[in-house]
Amino acid sequence: MSMQYNVWAVNTGQSNATFFSSNVTASGTVSLAANQIGNNGTGYKVSATSVADDDSLTITVTGIPVGRLDGGTVTESFFGGSAAVTYSTNYYTTVSAISLDKVPAGSLSIGFGGNLALPRARVKSVYFVSSGASGNITFTSQGSSSVILSLTTPSATLSGLAFVPPDGILTTKNTVNDFCVVTTSGVTGVTIFCG
Repeated sequence: MSMQYNVWAVNTGQSNATFFSSNVTASGTVSLAANQIGNNGTGYKVSATSVADDDSLTITVTGIPVGRLDGGTVTESFFGGSAAVTYSTNYYTTVSAISLDKVPAGSLSIGFGGNLALPRARVKSVYFVSSGASGNITFTSQGSSSVILSLTTPSATLSGLAFVPPDGILTTKNTVNDFCVVTTSGVTGVTIFCG
């Protein structure tokens, strides 16, 4: 049996609408309050929360996406919403720059949210709190679009711990710029132990 070290934990369902900046009211480069979304290469999508009609506002994000093994950055643009939350396409672990092509129609907050993305790692166990309805915790590799692990949670209000084989379950099938997205339903909390 092999010894494995550097075990770490991450919770799903994290979001912070003002993580990067709150109350953005000017165009151009946004002054960032923080840069690193997740530890150990984990991350989420960048979110933009509009209080007015920002459908034509272009938000440009530069950062390191989850799963990027060489540490290289990508740049993408997405539109704001009309009194709504919109998200980037990529999942980011670190964001180095955000800019707006014009002045927001109202106050705009920039943060993160959505599903959790994991880099190449081994899932050791999953702790969950069930909400009373049956649900699922699903790990899907983005490179191959294949489900790596799917756990069904019971239709009762309880907590549970799912153990996996001793060496864990690898979150990706490929090694180059691949990552895994964790989706949940019917649970109020999930903690994933990786190594």
